[in-house]
Amino acid sequence: MENYQEPIESKIPQVWKKITSVIVEVMIIILIVVMAFSLYIVDQTEQVVVTQFGKPVRIILNPIEGRLQDERVQQLKEKYEAEGITVSQGAGLRLKIPFIQNVQPFERRLLRWNGYPEQIPTKDKKYIWVDCTARWYIEDPLQFLRSVGTEEQAHARLDDIIDATTRNSITRRDLIEVVRTDNRQMQVAEKELQETIKVVQVTEGRPKIVAEITGASRKSCEEYGIGIHESGVLIKGLTYVQGVKEKIEDRMIEERLRISKKYMSEGEGEFQKIMGDMERDVKTILSEAYKNAREIEGVADAKATQIYADGFNKDPDFYEFWRLLELYETYLSGEKTRLILGTDNPLLQLIKGDISQKYQPGKVKRPLNKMNSRI
Repeated sequence: MENYQEPIESKIPQVWKKITSVIVEVMIIILIVVMAFSLYIVDQTEQVVVTQFGKPVRIILNPIEGRLQDERVQQLKEKYEAEGITVSQGAGLRLKIPFIQNVQPFERRLLRWNGYPEQIPTKDKKYIWVDCTARWYIEDPLQFLRSVGTEEQAHARLDDIIDATTRNSITRRDLIEVVRTDNRQMQVAEKELQETIKVVQVTEGRPKIVAEITGASRKSCEEYGIGIHESGVLIKGLTYVQGVKEKIEDRMIEERLRISKKYMSEGEGEFQKIMGDMERDVKTILSEAYKNAREIEGVADAKATQIYADGFNKDPDFYEFWRLLELYETYLSGEKTRLILGTDNPLLQLIKGDISQKYQPGKVKRPLNKMNSRI
């Protein structure tokens, strides 16, 4: 059986179909690639500058919400109209020419700037450390791209701008103007310190200084397309430099020591006054007690004398006997006393027993008992 060959004319439609399907697939792939490079998304947190061969052709804004939002967009449209740059706003899906136009996104949210503490002298020669902070945003993306480029470079520009404006504002004013906000009366607990603390009247105050710093910084930032938030530049820290701080602390210590010495002096005075009153009262009490004691002793002596007198008046011989005993006790009780007397001396009557015979124990008990105890 002979082999049958299909005619070539019958194979052409099948080949053409395959070629057509491949071309369609390639076109779809190319279209997908083109669409992928033609579409881009502008997020609500972004602003975009579209460039063509490095030249800006379109700006898409998401401005910070506020009363001047529409006015600011209109200003940018008028500003870049002469350059043929279109300005629009709003987030969403956007188109660009693939492989020719590039998209440069920028942050539209508020960004934080924190400066470094800087040593600044005031007008009254007080050196202080000033620490500032601020919230900023990209107000003009194209101007920002042309002048700064990145957020890191923007922070460097803000360092120079805000530090310079802060130094200019503080060096022209006294320290009291930077510290205080108004002329409200200062509350000082110690009355003694009220005499030493003299508060100078504030003519401007810290809010006006901060507003001045904010206004000058905002004006300087316009050339970089940077905006300062309406909250402005904030001074978050004021501290004396170490040398001034030590002097102030020493002065505060001296004031407290002076107050403590005053209190101690007043306390010592009160102590001496109390001790003087106490001594006077003690002397008064002792004097009254001594007076009462002497009066009591006088009354007792009077009573004793009266008792002795009554007793002696009843018996003169007993009085003689008693006086003789007192004489012995007074002059003969010493160890070195020596008397040379004759036997007929009256002083020896009691010793010889001439007088003692007159007083029997039953007649006068107490004198004999006292006599016996002494002999």
